[in-house]
Amino acid sequence: MMSFRSFAARILAGVLVLGPLVSAPLGAQVPQSAAPAMTPQPAPMPTASGTPIPYPAYGSPAPDVAAQAPKAGVPATVTLDQATDIAIAQSPAFASERAQYRAIAAKYGAEKGALFPNVSASGSITRSYGSGGSGSNSGGSGATPSPTTVVTSEGAHVDLTQLIFDGGRVLAGIRSAKESDIAGKDTLVRQLQTLAFNVATAYYALLQSQATVIADNSIVRENETQENYVQAQIRTGAAARSDLAAAQFATAQARGALITAQGQVIAAQATFSTTLGLDADSAVNPQVETSPTQVKTLAYPAALSLALQLRPDYLAAQHTVDSANQNLRFAKLARFPSISGNASTGTQRTLIQTPAYTGPYSSSSSIGATISIPIYDQGQTNYNVATAASQLDQANADLLTTKQTVESNVRGALAELISARAGYVQAQAELSSAQINAQATSARYRVGAASITDITTADANLATAQRDYVAAQYTERLDEANYTYALGNADLTL
Repeated sequence: MMSFRSFAARILAGVLVLGPLVSAPLGAQVPQSAAPAMTPQPAPMPTASGTPIPYPAYGSPAPDVAAQAPKAGVPATVTLDQATDIAIAQSPAFASERAQYRAIAAKYGAEKGALFPNVSASGSITRSYGSGGSGSNSGGSGATPSPTTVVTSEGAHVDLTQLIFDGGRVLAGIRSAKESDIAGKDTLVRQLQTLAFNVATAYYALLQSQATVIADNSIVRENETQENYVQAQIRTGAAARSDLAAAQFATAQARGALITAQGQVIAAQATFSTTLGLDADSAVNPQVETSPTQVKTLAYPAALSLALQLRPDYLAAQHTVDSANQNLRFAKLARFPSISGNASTGTQRTLIQTPAYTGPYSSSSSIGATISIPIYDQGQTNYNVATAASQLDQANADLLTTKQTVESNVRGALAELISARAGYVQAQAELSSAQINAQATSARYRVGAASITDITTADANLATAQRDYVAAQYTERLDEANYTYALGNADLTL
């Protein structure tokens, strides 16, 4: 009795042989020659290794999608450090973060000014017009109007006010603004680290896509070589026509994977360019790392301890709590009396046009002190205190949330990096085994000890192993970048 495996193999062979006939359009002439059926060769063919492959490798060219434009001042190939520097200078997202921090820093500078005296100067000039009524006429003709009186007053004053005592309210406001300034700076540093991490992610994603294209192109070449060999075997009668159909199927599948990988390269390159703050079609590509250095991993307790010392977002959360504490104190001290000193000096004079008179400049000065005692403010201070207390509670909750986020980031990043390194070793073993198996299967096929199904299976396994190896390489690099980012150990300063 025929086994199920041999029966399935015959069915597969029949489908592969009849496939071109079944798919032929109605009215088409089916070739009657006994020669193997040859599928049309797609055009254009990929160029030789070392030169760019047209996109798509098979089908209508699409230069409008694949074309890149040089960017003034930006090299065509950049290292990761150069890419980060470009992003810092060009990224609009980071420019927005810088602008927000400048507003926080300006508030701190304004709060410090409350310690110094308030000095103002004013000058005034006033001209008034008036009539002195009517007067007598010596000719006896009756009363005549008196001339209009014009009086001009000129003056200049300088006033100074200095806070003497307010129970420490101004100092509390300054300390609150200072802690906010430090928190803002730490937040900006974390945004800088985030930008660098995003650049690294796009950098390695593009390198992986480019390496995948190279691997897929080599797979196409291997399948084309195998297809040519099968054709030679058919001509000598050592292989069946169905073998060619199976080989052609594997080649077409490999070509489809190559085209897909090419499209992913274009998308990854656009992401990389825009992450740097450049146009999506900018001619900028990452430099392949020949001997990357491995990041040293720590035990989880040591890694977490280091992260809690280095993570700018966690430090920012701590300073935000300190700022909220000082802000609450600032609100409470509004109930405290305040004393301020004031001094004023000035000079003024009066000029009269009719009758003409110019008075001398006269100086005036004053000095004094003012005490302000809050008694009742319609509950405004109570509201401010309640709001500040609520903000403090929220800051404490945010600090705890940030700490838990750091713990989760460090633990997850550490586990992913360890797994990625172990996975890379396994991917190397997988690739080595797939290569040996493909070579052995090809050799057995040549002597008739293996079927074309064995060949296509071995080639498919090799293709999978090559893609897994490329992915494992760059997964390790990405997970190293993620681990460094989780620790907050990026070598970046403002």
